[in-house]
Amino acid sequence: MRVVPLLLSFSLILTFALVRPPPEARGQEPIDVLKVNTDLVVFDAQVLDKKTRRIIGDLSKEDFAITENGVKHEVTYFSRDELPLSIILLLDVRRSVRPIIHDIRDGALHALQRLKPEDEVAVMAFGTTYRLEQDFTKDRRLVSEKIESATATDVLGNGTYLSSALESAATHMQTAPAPGNRRVIIIVTDNIAVSPARETKDIVEELLDSGTVVYGLIVQAAVGKFFKIMSLGQLSKGVNDFVERTGGEILGADKKEVDEKLGVMIDHLRARYTIGFRPTNDTDDGKFRPVEIKISESKKRKEKPLVLTRRGYYLRRKK
Repeated sequence: MRVVPLLLSFSLILTFALVRPPPEARGQEPIDVLKVNTDLVVFDAQVLDKKTRRIIGDLSKEDFAITENGVKHEVTYFSRDELPLSIILLLDVRRSVRPIIHDIRDGALHALQRLKPEDEVAVMAFGTTYRLEQDFTKDRRLVSEKIESATATDVLGNGTYLSSALESAATHMQTAPAPGNRRVIIIVTDNIAVSPARETKDIVEELLDSGTVVYGLIVQAAVGKFFKIMSLGQLSKGVNDFVERTGGEILGADKKEVDEKLGVMIDHLRARYTIGFRPTNDTDDGKFRPVEIKISESKKRKEKPLVLTRRGYYLRRKK
């Protein structure tokens, strides 16, 4: 049975209130979370300048506008806290990336240094099949060893089965030992993969249920560049749909930029906003509920804000 982290019951909100410092101590607007007696739907959002892609980190609760199926909702929970991260690093180790696999390995190893002590990392690798190389841990040495071993062999095959690996990662995210962490799957791949529409729908549903955002780092080896030329620039979009539907971000990198771009991803993850509202329809009908989060136009800004977040949610109660 799926657990739905998007729906925070009163007991969970109360727990947050007891373990977290008062809003005034964090420089935020006071939010009386102790009086919450209905389910709270929580979205994770990143706001960038559309032109420069720089983080916009000075927004307040009043700057956000939420609509669900065209119905406007009041923002009842708001936070800018830099939450700890639970990351699954999903590494493409297929033949098409073997020419640059050492660059991917070195970049991933260096990026670990940017993490904070409270962040936890799991490592998965995929090719024709997939394997969990390391479960969630805060031991950076252990993670480094597993990244090296995962990229040292082609035992997982040379196929393009991203869907199966991502589905397993989404399911495994449910076991993240720190439920209050920000959950993310970072896929490092050349993006030469095709995901059937039905599989994509099921995987996205699993990702939404676990409150996981997907980020994609696209690194192209020579074969990837050749494939792009032969397809007139229309490279297969293996990770794109998953990233867009969960509110993540895609960054491109050449083989020497993996470390730098992974660092940018980590910085962006820490700067995400947490926004919550109470749904007017609390029926557990299992239907997808589209949600749109925008920045209010009442305030003049130099930037052109772009909000990256999930496209909606499923209301499912624990049984």
